[in-house]
Amino acid sequence: MIRVAIDAMGGDLGPRIAFQATEKIVAAFTDVEAHFYYDRREFAFPEDSSSSRIIPVACQDSVTCMEAVDRSLFKRNESTIYRSLADMSEASIDVVVTFGNTAAMVALARHIVGLLRPKLYPALIREMRPNPLRCLVDLGANVHCPAEMLNGFALLGASYVEALSNNAANVALLNVGVETSKGSSVIKECYKRLSEQGWPNFSGFAEGFELFSGEKNVIVCDGMVGNAVLKASEGLFVFLLSQLPKHSVDTSAIERLIQAESRHGACLVGIKGNLVKGHGRSDLDAMVGAIEYGIDIARTNLYKKIEAKLTQQGVL
Repeated sequence: MIRVAIDAMGGDLGPRIAFQATEKIVAAFTDVEAHFYYDRREFAFPEDSSSSRIIPVACQDSVTCMEAVDRSLFKRNESTIYRSLADMSEASIDVVVTFGNTAAMVALARHIVGLLRPKLYPALIREMRPNPLRCLVDLGANVHCPAEMLNGFALLGASYVEALSNNAANVALLNVGVETSKGSSVIKECYKRLSEQGWPNFSGFAEGFELFSGEKNVIVCDGMVGNAVLKASEGLFVFLLSQLPKHSVDTSAIERLIQAESRHGACLVGIKGNLVKGHGRSDLDAMVGAIEYGIDIARTNLYKKIEAKLTQQGVL
């Protein structure tokens, strides 16, 4: 049985939509047990819940998306995100899925679950395409990133791709051009580091148009850039889908392509556990998709595969 913890309090649409997504998940997957973490002050768990595989976990606190992270966060052990991560650290949960505060999630994951290696900072990875698998890392877990941190993102991204596919990782740094003379001093220093390593395979710089196609399947950047790139790409899809019908263009083919090629949610890699972050603005379908992603990660016990890959390459 796959045990999924769902932090129901983070999404913009509230815990009721998260509960509906949970019902859809347990109806679709007979080998999944959903542990539903909710703030009892904000949500009344339905007494007539139709599935015994939805396990209510009543908490007394929750972290809102607008809250700043400070030391008090680590004392809030009755918050939904804290309790779900604590349960995963004790091996009573296989994967945590949250739609809440990214900074709080990262800070608590580091504090409660722990890092695979000290100074190998965790990063959010998003699959830009599933087949062949290609990823963007980081998406916002880290904003101020020195060269050493970016180098770590490359190692984590390469491990992710090689753990989940039969393809070797081909890493590139997102930059304003492919010429070695371009980029910030941080980018140039990271370029030097990756060029001198035996693994992963490093192909230099990548430009924005290479995010969705080409031979470079792990694109590395800092969290500020990655988050902006991802949301701009998603915004463009939404814009096209809203505008093309006004010009008598059938968008059904585009919608099918997006459904086939996209993955809801991002995976936080570099910690000793499986953790998926969904958009705060996720609707019902997006929540279901993010939970399904979490189930996939749990089935393969992804963090263990990444740990094994890093150990094999002498990183751990």
